[in-house]
Amino acid sequence: MGILVAEAAAAEAPFRFLRWNEVFVSSDKGRREVHYHLKRSDGSSDLAVVGKEKSLRHMSYHYAHRIRSLFSMSSLVKLKSRREVIDWLDSVVAGKFRTFRSISQ
Repeated sequence: MGILVAEAAAAEAPFRFLRWNEVFVSSDKGRREVHYHLKRSDGSSDLAVVGKEKSLRHMSYHYAHRIRSLFSMSSLVKLKSRREVIDWLDSVVAGKFRTFRSISQ
């Protein structure tokens, strides 16, 4: 069982996100998907946001499950457009959000 401990700043967090990238993929039904990954300072990356094509020229965006466990729910606004996704990713890389880490006992 773990205890969630809020980190006051990105420098104190157990990891830091350095950049993000956007990867276009096709789903099994032929619809477009876009995956946004956050790259950590240790070289690993986390899937942050998934965009799914709902109709021609319309995408819906959702946070990946792991990201919801890393950030306080109050910092996760509803993402309505690609611009909002990019703005959120840029703010995470800039260290403007508090992250949580799990401490095992």
